[in-house]
Amino acid sequence: MKEIKASTIYFIFFTILIFIIAFIMPKIDNNFNNYFDSLYWSIVTISTVGYGDITPHSLLAKIITIFLILAGIVAVSLFTALITSNLIKKTIFSLKEWEKMDNLENHLIICGYKPQLKALIHEFLKKNKRLTIKDIVVIHSTLTPEIKIMLNELKYIKFIEGDFSEEEILKKAKADKASKAIIMAENTETSDSKILATTILLKSFNHNLYIIAEIINPKFENYLEKIGCDEIILSEEYNKFLISKAIIDPGISKVIGNLIMNENFKIINNKLENKTFLEVFNNLLKENIILIGIIENYGNINKFKKEYIKEAEKSPNISELYKQIHNLKDIKTNNIIISPKNDYIIQKHSALIIIERN
Repeated sequence: MKEIKASTIYFIFFTILIFIIAFIMPKIDNNFNNYFDSLYWSIVTISTVGYGDITPHSLLAKIITIFLILAGIVAVSLFTALITSNLIKKTIFSLKEWEKMDNLENHLIICGYKPQLKALIHEFLKKNKRLTIKDIVVIHSTLTPEIKIMLNELKYIKFIEGDFSEEEILKKAKADKASKAIIMAENTETSDSKILATTILLKSFNHNLYIIAEIINPKFENYLEKIGCDEIILSEEYNKFLISKAIIDPGISKVIGNLIMNENFKIINNKLENKTFLEVFNNLLKENIILIGIIENYGNINKFKKEYIKEAEKSPNISELYKQIHNLKDIKTNNIIISPKNDYIIQKHSALIIIERN
C-alpha cells in the first residue's frame, strides 16, 4: 500500500514538472516553436531517450535541460525500482495454491510424508466421495523435491512446511476445524514420542477430532489410548504378525491383502439396535451381505461420552446416574469382535464388518 502511494506521488510530481517545463521553454528559447513541440521535447528528455531533433539554444534553456535530464535519471530509476520490487514480492511472497488455508472445515490433516503418500491419497479419495483434494492438508518438516512433484500433480491439495508437533503449525492447519488427522511414523528414535505429543496437541485443539496414529513401539499404544487416540496402527507389529502367520498358515498374507483391497469389504453403521447377531446376520444375508463381525463404540470417544452423559442424566436414580457416569472411563472405542455368538446383542454405536456379494 505504501509503495502504491509512493509511485502515485512520483508520477504526479514528474507529470507536473514536464508540463511546467513544456510551458516555460517556448518563452525562453526561440528554437521551441509551440507548446506541443516543447511538451514532446520534455517527455523525450525526461525519459532519457533524447532523439536530438529539438535542442535548446539559450543558456537558461540548457540549464533547465540539464535539470530535466537529471530528474529523468531519478524518475526512471525510481519507477524501475518500484516495478522490480513489486515483481519480486509477487514471485516470492505470493501464496501458492497449496499454501491457501482459507475456508478449511471438516478437512483431513496428514502429519508426515512417505513415498507412498500420493497413492494413499488417490486411494481414499476414490473410496471417500465426501472428501475432495481441497480438503487435505499435508504437514512435513521440509518441502522436498518429491513433495513438490506431488503438489504439482495433486492440484489444490494444501501443504504446510514445518514440524507437525508444534502448536503454531497445527493452528495454521486449522486443527480446531478438522474432522480427521493421520499421524505417520518417522524413521527416528523420537518418532513415537513426537506422535504422542502431537496427539495431545490435536486433542487440545479439537476433542471431536478423529485421530489415526502410526507408531513403531507397542508400549506407546497404551499412552495413546489414554489420551483419546481413536485408531493406533502398529505397522512393524503387523508385519511381524503377517510373516509369522504366513509360516503357520501359508497364503494368509494374500488373503488379508485381498480382503483389505476388496471394495466389497466394508464397515457400515448398524441400523438395527438391540438385535442379536444372528438376527442381523439373517437380515443382511437376504440383501446378499455377509456379516463377519462387530465394532463396539465405533467412532470418537468424546461423542459417545456426551451422549452417554445425556442419557444418564435422564435417570431419576442418583446412584444409578453416578454409576453410569463412573463407567464412562471404562468405555473402549472401536472394540472389534469377529464372529460373535449368535445371541450376542448388538448395542447402540456399533458398526458392522461386512462383505457384499457380487
